[in-house]
Amino acid sequence: MFAIRSAVIPVLASFLFAGCTHLPATQPVKPEVLSALQPVEVKVGINQPELYAAFVRSTAGASGAAACAAVPGFGILLAAACGGAFGAVDASVNAARAKAAEESVRPLKDELVDVSFDQLMRESITQSLQTVPGMQLESVAITKTVTTDAYEKTFKASKSNSVMFINLDYHLSTDFSTLEVSARGLIYPRGATARKAAKLPTSISTTPSEPALALQNATYRSNIIYRAKHPAAGDDATKNIAAWKADNARFLKMALQDGIAQSTALLAADLQSKHPVYAPATAKVDVPPGLKANLVSQGNTGKLLRYPDGSLYFDAALANVVAAAPPAVAAAPAAPATVAAADTASAAAVPTAQPATDTAAK
Repeated sequence: MFAIRSAVIPVLASFLFAGCTHLPATQPVKPEVLSALQPVEVKVGINQPELYAAFVRSTAGASGAAACAAVPGFGILLAAACGGAFGAVDASVNAARAKAAEESVRPLKDELVDVSFDQLMRESITQSLQTVPGMQLESVAITKTVTTDAYEKTFKASKSNSVMFINLDYHLSTDFSTLEVSARGLIYPRGATARKAAKLPTSISTTPSEPALALQNATYRSNIIYRAKHPAAGDDATKNIAAWKADNARFLKMALQDGIAQSTALLAADLQSKHPVYAPATAKVDVPPGLKANLVSQGNTGKLLRYPDGSLYFDAALANVVAAAPPAVAAAPAAPATVAAADTASAAAVPTAQPATDTAAK
């Protein structure tokens, strides 16, 4: 899971074991290892069918629930499988909140019928990864089945030296003020040459205690978050929805396209980053409040931050992004931010670690 997310991507499958070793959320890849991973099959997981709005989940009955599962639907968390009476109450409350969020965001979905997020994302990922020196793409394909079983089948059936999974999510915040696009990237060595370079056993493990796609087997891990707040947004959700809908949803379309461009460009740049040692003394930025981050770069269209766990966070200045677009329509995203090969933060200090047995679909 992302350490600094304001909303949670649905967890379709996970492995959680008591006492397991925890890993940093991100891990850079050395140039010589990346070279040995070629060619790479890229699978882009986009579970949701369309834009959704996050909502505040009820957790009042969490202590009485045996288990809760995230289920696909609107793309939001529904406590539909909570055990016990308290869990059932949470499920009912959350289902009602999910329905309300869906009804509220519907007018904005209608404005996006001519925007193919999946296609734009696939094209942008392909173009961005092709800029990475030595990167050889066997294929880049979208999948709507983001589960551990499906990913393991893809990995085992692949003929490439490695497989890269990129899980995407895009949604509006609970108050409808902000669009967020997030990407979770992982590369798993598959061929003998790739696994040797990554210092992994030649044979691929398939045991329950260490699935083939356990995070500890990923030679590269990244978290990238893009957020764009509407410049006219306030505390009134209804007014925020109206602001996004105005002018044929120009600001919303521009934010989506810019989010795609920035997140994919940052993914390509992060593949080439060495993540130098994190220096708390240089972490001056508070976004969100109370969580320090290093300012990597800042320009007219936004600022790029790196957090102690290595996550990259782009805070867009949406008014400037839209102003930089053609006057008739917001059709072309602004130039993406860049990450220097040696920026000012790393995965050395990790506020939120992940179980080593979590998998690519998590």
